[in-house]
Amino acid sequence: MSTFTFSTTEKNKPLLICKGFTYTIDKTTNDKTYWKYEHVRKFKCKGRIHTNCTHTTLLHENDNHNHPGNSVSTEIRIFEEKISHRALNSNETTQNVIDYCLTNLSDNAVASLPDFKHVKRNIQNRRGKNDLPEIPHDKTFNLIPDKLTATK
Repeated sequence: MSTFTFSTTEKNKPLLICKGFTYTIDKTTNDKTYWKYEHVRKFKCKGRIHTNCTHTTLLHENDNHNHPGNSVSTEIRIFEEKISHRALNSNETTQNVIDYCLTNLSDNAVASLPDFKHVKRNIQNRRGKNDLPEIPHDKTFNLIPDKLTATK
């Protein structure tokens, strides 16, 4: 069968990405998970995928799509997820977060990204919601904040 990856939706539900199509969970049983195309109502698409209960192998793939897949939009979705995760879990500069997440992106996906000032603003907004202490910039600081001393 084909290869697939996992991501999450905006509401942190599992999202399966395969051949430029994105699928959300339709239903689960003891031995199978049934996935439906994410925009099933918008496109009236009948594309479905079945995986085993641990989501490791594809058992059935219904390629009955009435539209082409869009691998660029899935790349952008994964890029935005990486940006969000890295912004919340690291103290890197905004530009370093962007540089790290751009490493394996195709040229078409980079061309479709929003303006970088908007991406930087999104990173700063994510960090504003996080309660990480400010990074000390001078050499004379007395105490390192506890959250900055622990590593994961």
